[in-house]
Amino acid sequence: MDEGTPSRYRLDTGGSATLILPDGRTLSYAQYGLLTGPAIFYLHGLPGSRMEGALFDAPAITPRARIISIDRPGYGLSSPQPNRTILGHANDVDYLAKHLNLDSYAVLGISGGGPYALACAAALPADRLKAVSIICGLGPPDLGKKGMDWWHWIGFTIGFRYFPWACRWWFSRETFGRLDLTDQQRYDQFQQEWSRAKSTAHPKDVAALDDPDLIRWMVRNHREAYRQGFEAFALDGKLSTSDFGFRIQDIRPDLPIHLWYGKDDTSIPPIQGEEIAARLGPKARLRIEDETHGSLTWNCRVRALEDLLEAM
Repeated sequence: MDEGTPSRYRLDTGGSATLILPDGRTLSYAQYGLLTGPAIFYLHGLPGSRMEGALFDAPAITPRARIISIDRPGYGLSSPQPNRTILGHANDVDYLAKHLNLDSYAVLGISGGGPYALACAAALPADRLKAVSIICGLGPPDLGKKGMDWWHWIGFTIGFRYFPWACRWWFSRETFGRLDLTDQQRYDQFQQEWSRAKSTAHPKDVAALDDPDLIRWMVRNHREAYRQGFEAFALDGKLSTSDFGFRIQDIRPDLPIHLWYGKDDTSIPPIQGEEIAARLGPKARLRIEDETHGSLTWNCRVRALEDLLEAM
């Protein structure tokens, strides 16, 4: 886990920065890709951190995009905000855009970042926000869950909403949440677990998780996600399974929104994308790919960025 060892994914924090928001909170972000290219705000998963943007670093250079990846409150280096809302995070994105003097930009939300990408679509200025892309993104709690595995169904129906303490405890015992272990110990333990599980895993997941560089990045990303503990993660889950505070169908009709979902995704199944697209109407462009929850991002990153840049 030596960060000086060459890796296809950036493990360093050299692109990280912070700013102070009007309410005194710290907002942390990292920049990747081509810093003179069109700006795309990256909204991480559940859990996640600004380090997720590293997945788009090399691909971003090919489509010539500037990736600005943000830590939500309580993750990474961003201050906690116990009373935050999903819509409220759009205000943080707007303030950061003004801080960076951006006249136009797009938003890309992954998995648990989906609700926040929809909030940006609903709230950010029409003259600046040009397009939105959501990859395997979670939708409002009233959407269908057909095809979701038992663990995620429990979590997204009653777990996060009514038993956040149990979710905190469960994830603190998973390998990537074991903050009592070093990065090397977590890496080694995950490799042992994966060697036992891969025989029954989906072939697309095997192709991704057999990559040592990807595992190193996952360890690093989770270290940042849990840097301040598990409170932000539990609150994120509760917010994502409660009323979003806005209606998808009220998002402005002229905003291009690209939806990417995996046919074999059992974490956030394609029915979520189908129902989001139905509520968005003609503004939505839905793609159902032959991918799993994890492989969709690994295998469709470049295409998603190219489509987003074209829509801008």
